[in-house]
Amino acid sequence: MHLLAEAYQKLSKTADNVHLVVVGDGPYLEEMKASLKETPCTFTGWLQGEELATVYASGSIFVFPSTTDTFGNVVLEAQASGIPVIVTDQGGPMENVISGKTGLIVRGHDGDDLLKAMMLLVSSPELIREMGKEARQYMENRSYEQAILKTFDMFRQ
Repeated sequence: MHLLAEAYQKLSKTADNVHLVVVGDGPYLEEMKASLKETPCTFTGWLQGEELATVYASGSIFVFPSTTDTFGNVVLEAQASGIPVIVTDQGGPMENVISGKTGLIVRGHDGDDLLKAMMLLVSSPELIREMGKEARQYMENRSYEQAILKTFDMFRQ
């Protein structure tokens, strides 16, 4: 999370239309609050249900810089909400992103690469819309219902 904090500090100095929303309360929360206190940032704590859906619905970009997550369900939730995602090339979440289409995959542990991806999206609302639309469509094809239908189709053949 320190990479996200560092990249966002730099981004917030160059882009005036950004506001970071951090959802959750992991072990880095206090460190994040301290390092981001001079930036436009909101910490919501743990959210679920409609509150979490509201945050997804109000977001433009979802950044998940984990290098150790094995799956990253939040990446799927963000894409299902029509939000392009930024993930690293380490860990499981990258398996759920089509780089350049549903989001961006950056080098793990590389704050400059993360910043570059964030700047690319922030500077292009049209790209955010296009990737968000692709992300939503991608997730519609990856639903449980679609998986069951594809399995049945496979057995029929």
